[in-house]
Amino acid sequence: MSLPGLLAALLAGAIGYAIGSISTGYIVGKIYRNVDLRSVGSGSTGATNTFRTLGRGAGTLVALLDIAKGIVAVWIAHELEPQGGDYRYLAEALAAIGAVTGHCWPITLQGRGGRGVATGFGALLFVATPAWASAVAAFAVALALTRMVSVGSLASVVGALAGYLLFSATGWLSFHWATLAFILIGGAIVYIRHVPNIQRIARGVEPRLRA
Repeated sequence: MSLPGLLAALLAGAIGYAIGSISTGYIVGKIYRNVDLRSVGSGSTGATNTFRTLGRGAGTLVALLDIAKGIVAVWIAHELEPQGGDYRYLAEALAAIGAVTGHCWPITLQGRGGRGVATGFGALLFVATPAWASAVAAFAVALALTRMVSVGSLASVVGALAGYLLFSATGWLSFHWATLAFILIGGAIVYIRHVPNIQRIARGVEPRLRA
């Protein structure tokens, strides 16, 4: 790799982190009801805590905005490396990882953010669309079976990885190590951020969606 290509990829990662650090949940909570989501519910600034704290409308808005963060981060990476090839794969992967990292540990809120799922969904939609579809399917099935958003979120990581490997093996996707790295690292971040949820699931006290 030439230095300019590598620098562009690193810049994409930094921009992705900056975009991810824009805490839409915090902003919506303050505007909607002057509530700091970090001090209520699970303490997360993500869509699920917004939904439970501020209602369906606010939660849906935050989910859409968080998804948009992932999309915009990857789109900017795409524009930074318009020629394609290894540079573009690397730039998109770093932008996606940066966006998820920024959402979970935003510099603007002293590192107290969300769980990274919605932003990861947005990034994956453009990085590997078929794998995004399998992630969404896994999320939907797990949520329907358990009525736990956390279980759906964790299942979506498995769905993304399995879908990417399957679609790459069958030729639906062009395999690239950088994309796989995003799915693995992004998935690991999601699991790390869900450790409290996993502990509550093990104790049988994880909240469920109301029927």
